[in-house]
Amino acid sequence: MDTATLVLVAVAASAIKVLLLSSYRSTDFEVHRNWLAVTHSLPLREWYYEATSEWTLDYPPLFAYFEWLLAHVAAVVDPAMVTLSRDAYASDATVAFQRLSVVATDLLLVVATWRYVHSSPSFGASVGGKDRDGRAAVVCATVFNAGLLLVDHVHFQVRPVAAPQPPTGGHRELYL
Repeated sequence: MDTATLVLVAVAASAIKVLLLSSYRSTDFEVHRNWLAVTHSLPLREWYYEATSEWTLDYPPLFAYFEWLLAHVAAVVDPAMVTLSRDAYASDATVAFQRLSVVATDLLLVVATWRYVHSSPSFGASVGGKDRDGRAAVVCATVFNAGLLLVDHVHFQVRPVAAPQPPTGGHRELYL
């Protein structure tokens, strides 16, 4: 799979996800909004003990740091999004930010998968410039994965960087 094809696949997958911006939101939408508020408003030592909301931070520290980075951008987009509160908050800007941050971080998954299939000995070299070894199929199967689309993007709004390994194999290395 060449770079131009990869970009085309990423743009197509992102376009589908952008169409879902106004789709169903579960309570997990508020969970992630609250995590942005926790990591933005409190010192690190209090992140896992905060009890203003019923939605406590219960993901591993690396993901919490990622939420902390996102919270800095979120505070610029809509300062109320990162305010600790018992009540749910979902302005149009908050919904757009959370959904688009998922789409943006999904691009990391695309790049990681592409790098994986190009560095793994499981995939041979292309023949005459043609992808005869399944690299494109693996990248497309990952990028257009219905489970990620329906569960992560529509229901949970979980950013794919929370995944501990590439979805295309059992290797533990991170291919970024």
